[in-house]
This record gives sequence, C-alpha cells and structure tokens, in this order.
Amino acid sequence: MRIGSLDFELRGIIDTVPDQAAQGFQLGIPAFISDAALAPAGLSQEGALNRFHYKIDLGDKSFSVAKAALEEQFPDHEWRLRAPRDASASIARFLDIFGNFLLLVALSSLVVGGLGISNAVTAYVGERQMSIATMRSLGASNHRLLFHFVAQILVLSLVGLVIGLLVVAGASLILLPWLSGALGLALPPGIDICSMLAAAAIGLTTALLFAWLPLGMVQSIRPALLFRSASAGSTTQLAWRDVLHWQRGLPLLAGLAVLLGLTVVITGNVVLVLIYFAATALALCLLLLAATLLATLLTRMPTPSNRAWRFAIAAIQRPGAPTATVVVSLGMGLSLLLFIILTQGNLTSQIAAEVTNDAPAFVLLDVDKTTRSELEAMAAGSDQISSVELVPMLRGTIVGLNGRPAPDPADLPRDVADMFRGDTALTWSTTMPADTVVASGDWWPSDYSGDTLVSLSTEMQDDLGLKLGDTMEMTILGRPLMLTIASFRAIDWRAPTFNFRMILSPGVIDKAPQSYMGTIKVADGAAPAVEQQLVKAFPLLTFIPVGDAIARAQSILQTLIQAVTLVSGLALVAGMLVLAGALSVGRSQREADAVVMKVLGATRRDVISLFLLEYLLLGALAMVLATLIAALGAWAVSQYLLEIGFTINVGVILAVAIGVIVLTVGTGALTTWAAMSARPASRLRAETQ
Repeated sequence: MRIGSLDFELRGIIDTVPDQAAQGFQLGIPAFISDAALAPAGLSQEGALNRFHYKIDLGDKSFSVAKAALEEQFPDHEWRLRAPRDASASIARFLDIFGNFLLLVALSSLVVGGLGISNAVTAYVGERQMSIATMRSLGASNHRLLFHFVAQILVLSLVGLVIGLLVVAGASLILLPWLSGALGLALPPGIDICSMLAAAAIGLTTALLFAWLPLGMVQSIRPALLFRSASAGSTTQLAWRDVLHWQRGLPLLAGLAVLLGLTVVITGNVVLVLIYFAATALALCLLLLAATLLATLLTRMPTPSNRAWRFAIAAIQRPGAPTATVVVSLGMGLSLLLFIILTQGNLTSQIAAEVTNDAPAFVLLDVDKTTRSELEAMAAGSDQISSVELVPMLRGTIVGLNGRPAPDPADLPRDVADMFRGDTALTWSTTMPADTVVASGDWWPSDYSGDTLVSLSTEMQDDLGLKLGDTMEMTILGRPLMLTIASFRAIDWRAPTFNFRMILSPGVIDKAPQSYMGTIKVADGAAPAVEQQLVKAFPLLTFIPVGDAIARAQSILQTLIQAVTLVSGLALVAGMLVLAGALSVGRSQREADAVVMKVLGATRRDVISLFLLEYLLLGALAMVLATLIAALGAWAVSQYLLEIGFTINVGVILAVAIGVIVLTVGTGALTTWAAMSARPASRLRAETQ
C-alpha cells in the first residue's frame, strides 16, 4: 500500500491501540511505520500536514513543575502540553469521582467500625457490672478501674489489628491477581507496608476513641450494685455533665484531633474530611435528640390497653434502658449504609450513561447532497447498517455582538474563545433536536418564517454575558447575517450525538451552500464489513472509525462500575455486622426480664412476641431517621462534591427497610431464644449466691 509517496509492505494487523481511548476522533486508520520512512514518504517535508505526539517521563517531577520549566526555556513554542489526566477529560472526571467515592466509603467504614467498637464495649461493661462492683468494694479506685479496662481494650485492639493486617497482606497476594481479571485492571500482587501502617494507626486511634465514653461508664458503677438483683436495671448510662467533664472531654477532643490529623494526612483532602466529620457529628446529635424526644413522648402517652404494646413501650422508656444507645447506633450505622447505597446508585447510573450501546461506529464528514441520498439508499437496503443520521453543517464568522465588534479571543475562556478565532461550525433545524434541554427561552415553531433566530449553548450565555433578545452579527461566505437570540440550551457534550453551540432557524440559512455531518450505527460485529462497503462505494468520502475508541472508553467506565459495586459491597457487609452488634447492647437486662416473666407465668411465645415488638419499634424508628439523614447526605454529596445527578430509588430504600426490620427482629429473636433456654431456677439461684 502507498502512504505518502512511498510503497509499504504489510507485515501485520493491529489488534488494539493501547491509548486509543485518549486519542479521540482520528482521521484515517492507525498504521505503524518506521520513523526512518517518514522522509522518503514525504511526510516530514515542509508543508506536510502532520502532528507529532511525545510522551515524556518526568521522573520524580510533577507535571506543573515540568510544564513551567519547559515554558520558561521555550517561551515561543507552538506545541501543546497536556497532563496525563487531560488525555480524556470524561474518563479523568469519573476517575476523580471514583476517588472521592472511595474516600467517602472509607470514612463511612471508619465511623461504622467505631460504632461497632462502642457497642461492643458498652455490652461488655454491662455484662461486667457485678465484677466492677466487686472490685469497687475491695478498694479499686476510678483510675485503677479505668486503666484495667483500657489495657484490655488496647490489647484486644492490637490483636485485632495484627489479624487484620495479616488478612490484608494475604488478600493483597492472593486476591489482587483474581481482581485483576474480574475488574480488567492491572493489580499486581504486593504488600504496601506504608499503607498498612497508616491503616493500623487510624484503626488503633478509632478503637480507643470510640471506646472512651463506654469505658467512662465503669466509673459510675458503685458497690451498692452487689445488693441489687441483676434484673433491677443497668446503671451504665452517662449523663451529659459526665461527658462534658474535662477528665473525659479533653481526652475525647485529643483523640478526635489525632484521628482527623491522621485522616487528613493520608487522604490529602482537608475540606472533604472536615465536612464529612462535621456532618457525622450533626447526624449523631439529631439521633440523640430523636431518642430523647421518643422517650419523652412515650412517657406522656396514655398507657395502651394492649399488653404487648404496653410492655414494649415500658421497656423502651424504663430507667436504664439502652434506647438511646441502640437508636443512635442503629440509626447511624443504617444512615451510613443507605448513604453509601444511594450514592453508589447515582454514581453507577451516571457512569452507566456513558457506557451506551447506542454509540456510532463511524463519523461522516463533508457529505454532499448527492452522497447523502446514496448513503441513505445504501442503509435502507443493508441489514448491517442500523441507521444513518445526517445534519447540515456550515461555517461562519462571528463579527459582532449587540452592535459592538466581537471580543478578543484572548479575553475569553478557552472553549468559547475558539469560536472567535476564524470560522466556527453551526447548523440549522426546523424542529428541536432530540434530547435537547432548553434552559431559557423558547424554540421556534416548525413552520417558522421570519428574521433569523439562533439558539446558543449556556456556556456562551455565561462567558459572553448574553441574554434573550440580544443580537449577533455573522458573515457566511461573505454575506452578513443578523441573528436574534431566542433560547439557550444546556448541552451534554458526552452524548453520542452531534452538538452545536449555535443552531439557526430556517428561512435564509437553509439556502446557503452547505455540507452534512453524520453518524453510522451498525449491527454487532458488522463494522469491518461496513467499512469495506463505504470505501468501495464512496472512495472520496471522509469518515472516521470511532467504534474501537468508544469501546475502549466504555471498557474503562464499565470497570469503574464493577469497582464501585465491589467497594460498596464490602462496606455494606461490614455495616450489617455492626447493625447486628448494636442490638446486643442490653442483652443481659433482656435475659433477666425474660426469666422474671417466665416465673410469673408467661409462655415462651409471649416473651418472644413482646421482645420482638420492642425490637420492631426501635428498628422502625431508626429506619425513618436514617432514611432522612442518608437522603440529605447523598443529595449534598451528589450535587456539590461528585457533581452528578441525584435520584432516590424508592425500591432500594424499601428493600433496605425490609432487610433492617428482618435483621432487627431476627437478632432480637436469637437473643430472646437464648434467654428462654435458661431455667428460671438456675438464674434466680445465681442471683442469690
């Protein structure tokens, strides 16, 4: 085959081009030739239409530093410098979104894990009350008791960290190669010591921080508890004045500062971390307030006549009941789970919109009217061609705005400035194109005839300060044309359709000399055969095969969807375990209550149904509060951080609600069933010994 002025011998077929997704639309078909053949083929001589791209290894230098050095050394250069992330703006945007989503999941997992630790320590302290009271009676001081339990938590946390690090190391060596095939990413096996140590530091800080307040309840237990029945109530509740005391408050603030500092250092995103923790603190306060209001409301409500409801309400509002702990833990854990689910759903939908199966295989340029008719006829008689879409395309020069000369391109943003550097592309249409979103103004009627109107993109409105009714002066093939702005359109430049910043009304413009741009969509696997047909039937037709580039970009985005789903799934599993743990708080008290009810004649069925009703009330309250908090948080994150669309999937929320209620009731059933297995005589005998 001849390339330029030199004949080449075919030696192989290119399967894929590694960076084709970043190259965008390319005229012609990729071909590899020796660089020594450029000059003999006439491709490097003066006047040849060519461009050269170089990839530069910057070593340990950042792109900004290298760019500044090159521009300083070569101030008159004509080349364009691009960072790797600028190669494909759409993919880079979603990689940024995915990175922020990973950070949100990590922070949510951190909080959920902390809640699990808090619940575990609270349950442990509640079960050890008699031992603590005994130590008190033998002269143990507050500091001695606190040191005793802090040492236990520290040892257990270190053991848990070691186990976790071993699991991570094993997963890095075993699972990463498997994930490479599942996600389509290069994930070589290896152990990142620095990341593991950073995770260990955050884990240890989180464990001690969330265990601090439950451990403070140790100091509120008195020796008098030894002279009370185990079913007389729990004393493991801290008042606000105890929480705000400097001996508890200062270590708590210090731990928060250390946790924030470690998180900021590792993530490098100060604003996001601060906003997330502030929002989490606000959600905790709202849940505490809701739990307090619930107890107050139940206290002032008339006593229900139904025995089951009367018992459930009394169990929730009785002194020493862990209602606030359970509601806060369950509501917070559930809100974080829903937050991840809603955010993941919106993110997946946004990425999936990019992975469209409706993308064209070829883009057509400079199609004349005769070729247009022949193309449409060929498509009508071919099973391999799904559709041919053609739109008129003209070029004109903007010479004035509102009676004033056109602005200097140097004073305008880059995207809009290109429209004032010579000719700009435009089109006309009688009807509003499909998927067009008119932000302001109105589209002209299909039978419109009158002065020429124009519909502009919203970027032109914002960057040029234009408004409806303003005028633009253009020259098309030397003929002046006055345009009146009729509307502004919000354009999604990622859509697989042609978009023009300027669309004119018919009447004058449709009579001007023009060509057509278009797309061809083909059946699966038919692109090579259709390409041969186009070359044979239309040897002078300029078309761009874009199917491979779009397929590569779609593959990357599909990988992101799989990664988002995997990360969300891991976070949800951890969160469900924490929710189940939240219901273990107050287990000893419920077991004691169950034994007393059995002594008074209650059947196993009665006891289980009474406890399940209590769990059902707590789960329903937590679900309502968590849904409101999660929806508000997911909306804020989608709109202001990820900058993606937001919708609420009611089906998902209902499924989660049912799952939480089943989990809550199931955990309550298991706890109560274990209590019912104990003989009342053995329990009562143990309390009197």
